[in-house]
Amino acid sequence: MKAAPWLLAQTGELVTGQTVELDPVEGRHAGGSLRLKAGREVVLTDGTGNVASGVLSSLRRGKVEVAVASVTQVPAPTCGLTLAMGVLAGAAMDLVLQKVVELGVESFVPVCCERSQSGQKRATALADHWTRIARQALKQCHRAWAMDVAPAVSLADLLAGIGPDRGVVAHPAGGGFGSFNVTPDCVLLVGPEGGFTHEEETIIDEARWRRLCLGPHVLRAETAAIAGSAVVLARVGAESGLHS
Repeated sequence: MKAAPWLLAQTGELVTGQTVELDPVEGRHAGGSLRLKAGREVVLTDGTGNVASGVLSSLRRGKVEVAVASVTQVPAPTCGLTLAMGVLAGAAMDLVLQKVVELGVESFVPVCCERSQSGQKRATALADHWTRIARQALKQCHRAWAMDVAPAVSLADLLAGIGPDRGVVAHPAGGGFGSFNVTPDCVLLVGPEGGFTHEEETIIDEARWRRLCLGPHVLRAETAAIAGSAVVLARVGAESGLHS
């Protein structure tokens, strides 16, 4: 039998014995692409650690309800990776968000660089869209805690707030992990398509962020973000004794 599909609930709604009405987006997903029927077991999460088992008690046009049978509180992560990503256009940024949620990245910071394909104003306007993409990704990977999507910042502001002990930048001229350790609250910086300008590389070096090479080939920005997150999380897990 297939595992129960995951659906999203709003924060504060998951209470044992109560009936939850899904928002219209989730209702359409349940009755549309998932083709669920009344009586089907489902799992609900609100992105704040609450995971509930329940049954679809009603599935009608415009109204989908779930009877909550039990609720489990999953402990919050004690530490986690932050991915700081040079803003990419459209589908590429959405892909990065989806995949790093699956990998277990805790926080995501959009960074407006000189070669970013969207400026600060446009990046700010996309904040709700990026948060929605990240939240929807919880269902696929069965994740109880949502990834925080921070407001877009400039590269200079990002560097100013993070010390060199935490900061790592993906760079083809960098070294491997053998040259340094990573902290559990590491921040991985990946540049936009086209990379950083000379001036930006200068301020990164002045901030004394360490350079990490992700392999011998030239990677697309979205590939570097996904691969870099995976290897940093694996390294953090190995050093802390945890599985990523």
